[in-house]
Amino acid sequence: MHNRDSHFVKKFGVFSQYMLPTSLVLVIAISLAFTWLIWTNPAHFNKSMNENTTATGPTQLSARVITDIYAPTQIIYTDASQNQKLLFDQKINVVNEVIKDIQPWHFNKIKQIENVTTKKYGQILNQKNTLIMNYPDSISGEILNDTFNQRLSISSKVQFNRVIVPLNSKLDKIYLLNDNDFTVYEISVKGASTRILHTIEQVKTAIPVVEILYHKHVLLIYPEDIMLKQYSYLQNRQSQHLFLTNLFNNGSNGDVKTRKTVETTTYEEGNDRRIVFDNKTGIVDYQNFNGSKSNVNLNNSLHQGFNDLLAIGVPLDNMRYFETNGTENSFVYRTYVEGFPIFNQTRYGAVKLSYETPGTEHATFSQYSLQVPLPNNQPMIKLDASPTVLRQLVSAGISVNKVQDMQIGYEWQTDPSTDMVVNLRPVWYIEIDNKWQRLEQWLQKG
Repeated sequence: MHNRDSHFVKKFGVFSQYMLPTSLVLVIAISLAFTWLIWTNPAHFNKSMNENTTATGPTQLSARVITDIYAPTQIIYTDASQNQKLLFDQKINVVNEVIKDIQPWHFNKIKQIENVTTKKYGQILNQKNTLIMNYPDSISGEILNDTFNQRLSISSKVQFNRVIVPLNSKLDKIYLLNDNDFTVYEISVKGASTRILHTIEQVKTAIPVVEILYHKHVLLIYPEDIMLKQYSYLQNRQSQHLFLTNLFNNGSNGDVKTRKTVETTTYEEGNDRRIVFDNKTGIVDYQNFNGSKSNVNLNNSLHQGFNDLLAIGVPLDNMRYFETNGTENSFVYRTYVEGFPIFNQTRYGAVKLSYETPGTEHATFSQYSLQVPLPNNQPMIKLDASPTVLRQLVSAGISVNKVQDMQIGYEWQTDPSTDMVVNLRPVWYIEIDNKWQRLEQWLQKG
């Protein structure tokens, strides 16, 4: 059996350093066969898609609900001594379990807490015996209702990026916090149960962290070095034909002009739509000059962003909303692994949507997506504690005041031995001047 497996690995050109089981090799072979069918017979593939297509875009098999995309990405537990731990578990989705625990509760009334100083904001953020649900960036109040199956009467102006759940004996309130302007809302709760405490107790991994106010920014600090796994995935490349079908009015059958160079392939549908494919990297740049954008509020913008994700047809498994800009006309979405965002899939994220000019929709995304997890025998990587990282930045001549955010993420790297595989390596990422880069990149510039 060993020789037979080796034969298959060699035959399909899949990185010989991995001793893959026969079943995994068969998965790769099936994936290759499916990709070949798409390339050689796109009409057949398109027919299958149309038979499973909803009015909102891609196949029902890959359809997601809006709360999958605009979900919290971190759960932090603060104990009675104000020690904070980042919770995650490879066997259960901690975020989903906590959401399910809270959904039966009844959110009664919401009120804004007045005169919140920076000090008071920090006290609410770090109060004892609480659970913190962190979103990467601002979320609308109506998304809160969608996520927790509530009917809370909430203003469209309410925005937040943290939910604080006090775990006292009453369980009678929660708080919404907005780091952008230090706004705090209190929601009275009825019918809460202690099931959420049981969920916390079941979590296997708890990483020490500290939520601190740092130069008018809230940073998640790792006070100790952290060891994280590396991952490998078989990657899937979606066909150009798929995106033409999804984004052009008449797919690839209409009045489409095509220009090909060594670097790019460009398709234009009249004067309204243009798609440019980077032939090497698989990065796609799409522009619709006859689009529409509702600037009413953040909630409308988030819903339009979700609908546009569906229309594009990129896989939405493990994709999450990551950030918006100050004017809420640009949105970035990233793929997540084990609760950490993936960088370097494109220059911006998995998908970037922009509506910066009235009537113009602009999307940047990748043809590539993660498909099948593969064995990775590489050692775990040690990342420096946050204080060490900040000292390195200062030593390189970068003022700490310039640091807007810092996160541990996974860097997307195509395997050097085969472009069928992507390796994910944990790395520190720092945001300065609204730009995310690896720590090493900032240190070189400093």
